[in-house]
Amino acid sequence: MKARARVLARMLALSVRADPKVAALAGVLVVFGAGALALTALAQRWVVDSAASGGRLAGGVLLAAALGAAGFAAITISTHIQNNLRNDLSDRVEVLLNQEILTSASGIPTVEHLERPEYLDRLAMLRAGGASGTRALAVSCWVAVETAATLLGLGLTVFLLAGVHPALSLLTLLGGAPLVLGNRGDRLVQRALDGIAEPARQEQALHDLCTLPGPGKEVRIAGNGWKLSRRARDLWASALRREVAAQVRGAAWRWAGWICFIAGLVTAIGISVTMVRTGQATAGDIVLIIVLAGRLGEQIDATLDGVSRLSEAGRVGRHYLWLQDYAAARTRGGGPAPYRLRDGITFDDVTFTYAGARTPALREVSLHLPAGSVVGLVGVNGAGKSTLVKLLTGMYRPATGSIFVDGAELAGIDPASWRARLSGAFQDFVTPHLPVSEAIGIGDLSRLEDRPAVLAAAEKGGAAELIAGLPRGLDTQLGRAFDGEELSHGQWQKLALARALMRPSPLVLVLDEPTAALDPQAEHAVFERFAEQSAQVSANGGIVLLVSHRFSTLHLADHIVVLSGGRVAEQGSHAELLAGGGEYATLYLTQARGYR
Repeated sequence: MKARARVLARMLALSVRADPKVAALAGVLVVFGAGALALTALAQRWVVDSAASGGRLAGGVLLAAALGAAGFAAITISTHIQNNLRNDLSDRVEVLLNQEILTSASGIPTVEHLERPEYLDRLAMLRAGGASGTRALAVSCWVAVETAATLLGLGLTVFLLAGVHPALSLLTLLGGAPLVLGNRGDRLVQRALDGIAEPARQEQALHDLCTLPGPGKEVRIAGNGWKLSRRARDLWASALRREVAAQVRGAAWRWAGWICFIAGLVTAIGISVTMVRTGQATAGDIVLIIVLAGRLGEQIDATLDGVSRLSEAGRVGRHYLWLQDYAAARTRGGGPAPYRLRDGITFDDVTFTYAGARTPALREVSLHLPAGSVVGLVGVNGAGKSTLVKLLTGMYRPATGSIFVDGAELAGIDPASWRARLSGAFQDFVTPHLPVSEAIGIGDLSRLEDRPAVLAAAEKGGAAELIAGLPRGLDTQLGRAFDGEELSHGQWQKLALARALMRPSPLVLVLDEPTAALDPQAEHAVFERFAEQSAQVSANGGIVLLVSHRFSTLHLADHIVVLSGGRVAEQGSHAELLAGGGEYATLYLTQARGYR
C-alpha cells in the first residue's frame, strides 16, 4: 500500500510539473461527472412522478426535464473534454517518466547494474509497450482520481436506493463481488507477467540478432537465421501460453463476480415490482431504481476497470520504485577531482570479480601510475587490461583494496567530477548516428558547438581527411538508417579517437586499442599526432594510459605494465623489460618475428 501511495504521489507530481492548470481542470471535471450522474437519475424520477400526478405539476415536469437534459449534456461534454485533457496530460507525463528512468539508469556511476539480470528484467517490464510499462504509470494518477469519483457516485447511488427501500442498498454488497474476485484474477495475471519477463527479454535479443544490420551479416553467412527465429518463436510461444493460461483463470474469477452481481440485480428488480403492486413505491421510484441499477453496473464495471489498471500500475510501480531506490543507493557524492595531478594514481592490493564469475578478473594488483607519464598496459586476451581501465574510470568498484588519486581515495571523489576530468577511446567504441560534428563534439559537451575545436580534434585523431571527403563535411548525417553516410569500422574508429581528444587537458587519457581497426599507414600517422597529444597531456600532469596488443605502439610509453592472469607480472621501461627476458620480451619477440 505504501508503495502504491508513493507511485501515485510521484505521478501526481509529474502531472503537475507537466501542466498544473490542465491537471487541476481534469480532476475537477472527473468529480463533477460523478455528481451529475446522480442528478440525472433524480431528474428522471421527478419527471415521471410529475407526469403521473395528472399534469398538476406541469412546471415541475419542465424543470425536471430541463435539469435532466442539463445533467446529461454536462456529463457528455465534461467526459469528452476530460478524456482529451487526460490523454494529452498522460502523454506528457509518460515522456517525463521515460526521461526520468533513462536519466536514473545512466546516472548510476558504475555499469554493474547493466549486467544484472534482475535489473534488466525490471527495466524491460517497466519499458514494455501498450497498456503496461510506463503508460500504466503515466495514467495511474488519473485512474485513481476517476476511480475515487466513481466510488463517490457509487455512494450516491446507494444513498438514493436506500431512500426507496433499505434492502436495495444490499445490491451494492453484491456489487463488491466483481471487485474482490476480479482483483484476485488480476493478481494471477500480474504474477504471470512478472514470470515471463526474462524469456520475453531473451526473445527480443534473438529478434534483434535477426533484424539489426550489425549481427545480420554473420547470421546470414552462417545460415542460422531460421534456427534463431525458431528459438525466438519457442520462447515467445512459451511465454504466451503462460500469460494466456493466467488470463483465462483471471477471467473465470471476474465472471464469477459478475454472476453474483447479476443475481442481485434480478432480485432488486423483483423487489421493485412487488413494491409497485403493493403501493409502496411510485412509478418514479421504479424508474429511479432501474436507472440507478443500470448505472450501478456501469459504476462497478468502471471501478473494477480502475482497480485493475491501478493494480497493473502497482505492479509496474514496484519495478519503478525498485529502480529508483537502486539508483539512489548507488549514486554518491564526494569531493571534487583534483585540477592537476602531482603524484599520480595508485592501485593498492586491488581485487575485482565480475558478477557470476568464479575467479577474479584482477588479483591483488598494486601499481603506481606517475603523474605526467605515458603508461603502456599489455597482456594477452583475458589478462585483465580492460577491467583495470574500468576500475580506473569508476565503471566498477574494487571488491577489495583501494585506488588512490594523489593520495585521496577514488571512492571519495564525486563520480561526475572524476569523469569530467577523463577522456578515452575504447575498443568497443560507439557509432552514434548523428551529424559528424556532433559525433565528435559529444566528447566534450561544453564545446559541442565549437566547430574549430571539433576540427582540431578531428585533425589530432586522423579524421580530418575522412571528413573532407564526406558530402557535407562536418554536417554530414551518419548512419544509413537515417539516410546518412555509412562508415567502415576503421573510419568509425577515427571518429572515436577524435572524440577522445575533444577535452583539452584531461587528468587521464585512456586509449584502449586505439588503432586496432586502422591500417598500418593510418596507424603510423595517428601515433605521430598522438605523441604530440601525449606530451601536452603529460605537461599538465595528466596520465596517458595506452592499452594495446601491438608492441610497435608502446615505444611511446615511459612505463609499461604487463598483466597476466589478472596479476601484475612485471613492469618497467621497454628496454628494462626486454633485458629482463620475461613475458613482455617473449610476446614482443614473437610479434616481431611475424613481421619479418
